[in-house]
Amino acid sequence: QWVDIKVEDTGIGIPADKKELIFQRFFQNVTPGSIVNAGTGIGLSITKEFVRLHGGTISVESEVGKGSVFIVRLPMAPAGEAEGQRGLEDRSIGEEEVSGADEQPGQEAFSKKAGLPVQKPIVLLVEDNEDFRFYLKDNLKALYTVVEAANGNEGWKKALSCHPNLIVSDVSMPYMDGITLTRQLKGDKRTAHVPVILLTALAEQGQQLAGLETGANDYITKPFDFELLLAKIRNLLELSRTLRTTYTKQISVGTAADAGAKSESADEKLIREVVACIEANLDNPQFSVEFLSRQLVMSRTTLYNKLLELTGETPVEFVRSIRLGKASVLLQDKDLTISEIAYKVGFSSPNYFARAFKAKYRILPSEYAQRFRKQGQDDPF
Repeated sequence: QWVDIKVEDTGIGIPADKKELIFQRFFQNVTPGSIVNAGTGIGLSITKEFVRLHGGTISVESEVGKGSVFIVRLPMAPAGEAEGQRGLEDRSIGEEEVSGADEQPGQEAFSKKAGLPVQKPIVLLVEDNEDFRFYLKDNLKALYTVVEAANGNEGWKKALSCHPNLIVSDVSMPYMDGITLTRQLKGDKRTAHVPVILLTALAEQGQQLAGLETGANDYITKPFDFELLLAKIRNLLELSRTLRTTYTKQISVGTAADAGAKSESADEKLIREVVACIEANLDNPQFSVEFLSRQLVMSRTTLYNKLLELTGETPVEFVRSIRLGKASVLLQDKDLTISEIAYKVGFSSPNYFARAFKAKYRILPSEYAQRFRKQGQDDPF
């Protein structure tokens, strides 16, 4: 049994040789200048995909100058059977997302060691066209955690609050356009390190140069093949991961003592000295950024800017990362309780430690310890 849904209009119609093309991504037929809000060419492509997922078909009947009729045909099934099929589809999609995430660069070694699903990189999508934004999110969500913003102002606020790994932004938007947003992102120490890809429907070289001169990392002209965007995102995330690894390869717990006498850059030396100072005061809950800057003989502002540039973290975040990294090692010790570990790594209370640990690793300290027990480790408690 099937159910047919028909949507009819009395518009300008579709030429016979274009009827199959309209379901292709980004296809836009030539329209009279009097037609406004012609769309982006992705709505019917998305609709066809949804219909296909439900086992149906979509077709069009049209006559130029008289209008069009779109026909959606969907299979009818008993409620229980439909729910069961939907459950199977959901499971397969879930499995796809996990395997896709596991292939992404920049995975946290912590998550792997604990047997946890690797956290997906966060991509902030700033686009005022709701259909196009939905299309991009729907295609990116299997590989990335996608955060949405409908304009530049909203995008700026989301960039500060969600700490994205990469930003994809349209150029032409209300309230704040993509050029202005990029200039603001690249001019702020908190977001200057985040790669930005700009999207535009205009192919003029001047606008592309304007975008790149603000510090944008790449530029794509619409319409484009989604695989092109995906490749650019992967490349920029991998480049960011490589650069960060270059400067933070010594911040893992215990590396400060192993630095040795090998040749190192000024930046590597600074990171090593910062880590050494933090580890020397690991169990001191009163340890502060002011104290750290005095020990390094530099101003707090200089330290803030330098650490943010090299690691993508503020001094407060960096200190907390070192402490939590040490805690992840101590949690494997069966002779230590969580409270003892919390105080050993400088937290003022076990509750605060547990909240900070979960915020960073998406798992409670007790659950993390249990993961090792399930993997054949001794019970840490």
